[in-house]
Amino acid sequence: MGNRVARTLAVAAAGLFAGHVIVYRILAPGPLQRSVLAAGASHAYLPFALAVGLMLAMAAGARTFHLGFQRATVQGTDRRRPGVTGTLILPAVAQAAAFIALEVLERMLAGAPMGNLLGPLLPVGVALQLVVGATGGLLLAGLDRAGEITGRAVAARRRAAAATEPHRWPPATSTPGHRPRSALLIRGPPFLA
Repeated sequence: MGNRVARTLAVAAAGLFAGHVIVYRILAPGPLQRSVLAAGASHAYLPFALAVGLMLAMAAGARTFHLGFQRATVQGTDRRRPGVTGTLILPAVAQAAAFIALEVLERMLAGAPMGNLLGPLLPVGVALQLVVGATGGLLLAGLDRAGEITGRAVAARRRAAAATEPHRWPPATSTPGHRPRSALLIRGPPFLA
């Protein structure tokens, strides 16, 4: 699995669970309504899964920024940014498919009927997951671009500092038989006769 795929999956996991919570809050604002909509499927795992997903997404975002920074500062790095398909479409479709699979799995584990899945839950949930997935992809692309811009600024500053650095005399590296001027001013131990 590539580095880009792992980062996208980490952000998609956070988006999947966040979108899952949001869908149930939109369609069923009260706890009784949510339990009816969930048809007995338990969502007790969601707070923990959301926290883990957010931590993974933060790590993926930091790594994405770092890779963009590295691409701009390290010579010979040929990594390219993904296109629109890799940035928006794939994460959105993968996240929507994962939402459907998660809903089916929740109902299978709870022994709940699949009938109410075809109500408003599935269309609204899939639409929301498509939006959240595309947003996560845009977030990663933005962090990559921000890292690249920052890296270019740092590289330009380094080049400018190297070009304007004054030449030091005497040279910083000593040659054989060469004593720095400060060595002439150092007093040695007293001479005992």
